[in-house]
Amino acid sequence: MRAFVAIEIDEPIREALAALISELRALDAPVKWVEPQNIHLTLKFLGSVPDASVPKAIDILRACCQGVSPFQLEVKGAGAFPDLKRPRVLFVSAEDRPPTAADLARRLNEQMAELGVEREDRPFQNHITLGRLKMPRPIPALAQRLEALAARLFGSMTVQRVTLMQSDLRPGGPVYTAVQQIELG
Repeated sequence: MRAFVAIEIDEPIREALAALISELRALDAPVKWVEPQNIHLTLKFLGSVPDASVPKAIDILRACCQGVSPFQLEVKGAGAFPDLKRPRVLFVSAEDRPPTAADLARRLNEQMAELGVEREDRPFQNHITLGRLKMPRPIPALAQRLEALAARLFGSMTVQRVTLMQSDLRPGGPVYTAVQQIELG
C-alpha cells in the first residue's frame, strides 16, 4: 500500500483553497493542480508499505501521537519550493500553535524507519501543496499572484487527529483513502 501520514483539512479551509486553486488556474500556468478532496498537510510520506506492515505502521503512528494535545493550525500566505523564481511546488503556509506539527513529523520520521521507510533529511516545513510543475521555470504572473497572497488568511482549525492515508495512483489522479485516524490528547 502506498501511504502517508496527514492532517486532514477542515471543509471551510478546503473550500477556500479550492477557490484559490481555481483563481490560480486562470493564469494558465503549466501546473498539475491538487484536487480539492485531496488537500491535506503531509506529516510523513511512507511510500510503499507492505500490507503485513500496516498494523505496525498504525501502532507507530499511535505511539508518536501519544501525549500530543490538539493544536491550532492557521492556513495563510502562499509560496513555492524551491522559490518563486523557479517554482516546482506551489503551496500555502500552515502555522501551528503551539508548534506541534514539526515535532510530530520528527517523531514519525524517526519511528517509521523501523518499517524501512526512508528518513527525510530536509527539515519539516508546514505547508499544504496546491500544485506542482514538472519543469521549474519562471512564471512571472504566478509569482506575482503568490507574493500578493503573503498575508491572506484562508482559515484556522483545531487539529484533533492525524490520519494514515492510502494513496491509489490512477490515470485521473491520486485517490486518497483514510486507513486509520488517531485522536490527539
